[in-house]
Parts: sequence; structure tokens; C-alpha cells
Amino acid sequence: MSAKRLSFILLLAALLLAAAIVPLSAAPHKDAVHIVKSGETLSGIAAYYGMNMWTLASYNGIANPNLIYVGQRLIIPTSVSTVQSSGSVHVVQPGETLTAIGLRYGIDPWAIARANGISNLNHIYVGQRLTIPQSTTSITSPKPVQPTLPTTYPGPWTGEYFDNVSLTAPPYLTRQDENVNFNWGWGPPAGGMPTNNFSVRWTGTFYFDEGTYRFYTQVDDGVRAYVDNELIIDGWRDGGSRTYKADRSLYAGNHTIRLDYYDRIQVARIHFWFVKLSGPAPTPTPGLGIGSTPTGSWFGEYYNGEGLSGVPVLTRYDPAIGFNWHSDSPAPEVWRDHFSIRWAQTVPLEARNYNFCAWTDDGVRLWVNDSLIVDEWHAANGLTYCSPYTAKRGNHVVKVEYFEHQGNALIYVWWEPK
Repeated sequence: MSAKRLSFILLLAALLLAAAIVPLSAAPHKDAVHIVKSGETLSGIAAYYGMNMWTLASYNGIANPNLIYVGQRLIIPTSVSTVQSSGSVHVVQPGETLTAIGLRYGIDPWAIARANGISNLNHIYVGQRLTIPQSTTSITSPKPVQPTLPTTYPGPWTGEYFDNVSLTAPPYLTRQDENVNFNWGWGPPAGGMPTNNFSVRWTGTFYFDEGTYRFYTQVDDGVRAYVDNELIIDGWRDGGSRTYKADRSLYAGNHTIRLDYYDRIQVARIHFWFVKLSGPAPTPTPGLGIGSTPTGSWFGEYYNGEGLSGVPVLTRYDPAIGFNWHSDSPAPEVWRDHFSIRWAQTVPLEARNYNFCAWTDDGVRLWVNDSLIVDEWHAANGLTYCSPYTAKRGNHVVKVEYFEHQGNALIYVWWEPK
């Protein structure tokens, strides 16, 4: 055999050997993306990438592994930590949720779900025996899903959806939205769009009566709001759920509102609404009965001091109990720390079981009629409490008491059918 022929054979053998070895040693790129195709299931996708279905669901914020859709973008983690399935046993009590149980044991509720074969975090039952896996990592209280606020959502809007955070044209999608009242959670705003790093611009022209209006945005991450091309709210930055507001006096007629929004990472949500102040709002007198409160509003009494004692330094109507003051004061009259608030309103409820919840820093008490159902009157660092209540059809008086000790101050209250 000639030397040239022998060299060629050795080179060919080396190439074949390299081709056989590289796929075994190659690792997937970090944070790979998989686009769901017709007929695919989450379990099949997880098996393709060599991972547990629950890991893939948890990483993408999917509560029900059976609910994925064509065009959905799934993030494929390259390395995940495992949680041991051995541990203590918890028997589910009335009113408990998997999230609350996770908080109690300082463990991700998805870890409990995986250890017990639960596909939907909302589907547990009284008396169920849950294995609590061991974990070396602690979690913080999740932010609750804010209920629909008792306010005015205008519409329709023209929405331009971009697959980037800078509203760079052309838009990926343009559509008519009935209102700007979205909580996409960990999912995309439309099929095929990314779950993060997207932006939206909404524009709409609406008729306003003459008067003074208060405009609100609740957002995670960035938002800008314009009225007739005037920037009235500028929250163009990354950050968790927070609320902005701005007052403007408008003449009677049509006015154009524009909202710019972007989501960077994790949860995506934006809500926009307004209330008419009708000029100077009358100052409620202390002790005014809640029967005089405007429909859908809370009558709030604000006190300097943590004990709700003495004469309130401020009384006003709040459209919702949904505040994150951080280290600021709720109003100029109120101290930054060591203050307390009492809210009350009459609300219509159906004949069914409800969960009443409060997310708070620091203490909170909540009554429905004369029943004290949430009693957590102590310092807390952004914890969520939920309690069940069986309501009869009709009007019910809901009262909330809150105090801020020091540091950050926040309070959110909501309820939902069980």
C-alpha cells in the first residue's frame, strides 16, 4: 500500500472517530428555547431534552402541564437542582393552599407538587397527606395575583406588540384590546412571542367629561403614560409590581391616551384605569359610616401611631387596597413609619365559599361582617395570609386594619371564589 493511500485512510478514520465522539460530549447552549409544535406534549419535550416534566413546567411557570399551546416558547434549563422527596408529612387543613404550605415549610410549592405527583397547584383537598421534601433553599412570599380593581378600564385600544424591549418597529403583532388589564404571569402576551423581553404600545382616544381625573398604572416592569402627548407617568425601569398615579384636569371632549410598556424578566403584568375626582374631593369626617362611601371604594382612616388610636390625621376614599409605599409615606400627613390604617366598605358576595387574602408588611387584621378571619397583628416582611369564608348571597361589610412598623410598607387585599 502506498504511503499516500495509507495517509488518506488514517485521516478518514480520524474524522469518523471525531464525528462519533462530539455529540456525546457536546452540551446544550445555556437557556435554549424550544418552540412548541403541533402534537407535542410537555412530557415529550422534557424527555427529548432529558429532564423531568415537572422541572420544565416549574422553570417556565406552567401550573398545568396539560395546557401548552402551539407556538409557545419554552426555556430549556441546562442544569437544575433536585430536591429530595423524603421528609415530613403534612395533612391539609381547611383553607390551606399549596403556596401557604410551601411558605410554612420554607420550600417552593412546586417542589411539594413534584414530590406528591400534583399537576395543578390549586388542586389539593382537606385531609390530603402531603410529603414535604427536604430543601436547603428558602423562598420568599410570592406576590399574589391582584384582583380586578373596582375602577374604570377604558377601551378599545390599538395594541402594537414588539418582540423587543425598546418598541422597535416593525411590531410583531397589532390587535384591538378591549382594555389594558393584563396579567400574563410567566407566559407570553401572544402566541409565538417571547415570554420576556417584549414591549407593547397602546393608543386610544376617549371622551371625557370636564373635571379632574386620577390615572393609575400597576405594572411589572416598565411603563410610561401620556395624555394628549403629555408624559404624566414615568416608570420606565425594571421592577416588581408597583402602582403609579397622576392627576390631570381635562376639558370636555376627546383625549388621546398612550401607554408604553415593557417586560424584562419573570412575571409580566400591566393594568391601567382612572377615576374622576370631580374637582376638589370633599374631606370625609372621622367616624363617617361606610354607608356614605362611594360604590366600589374603601373608606380609609389613617393614623400616626401603630395602634389606630386617637383622631385620624387623614380620611379619604381609596379605590382598592393595593399599595406598595416602599419606605415612603402614604400621604404628607402620615409618618413614614409607625402608622396604621383602617379601611371598610360594603361589598356584594354570592352564596359560595371564598378565600380572603392579604399580602402585607407589617401587621393586618381582616373581618367579614363580625367574623375576624385574618389575625396577623405582628411585624412581617411581605407575607401572604389567606383564610376561607362561607358567604350568603347579599351585601357584606369587609373591614381591614393595618399597621406599619418600620422599613418597607405594603398592603394588598383581595378575595376570590374557591
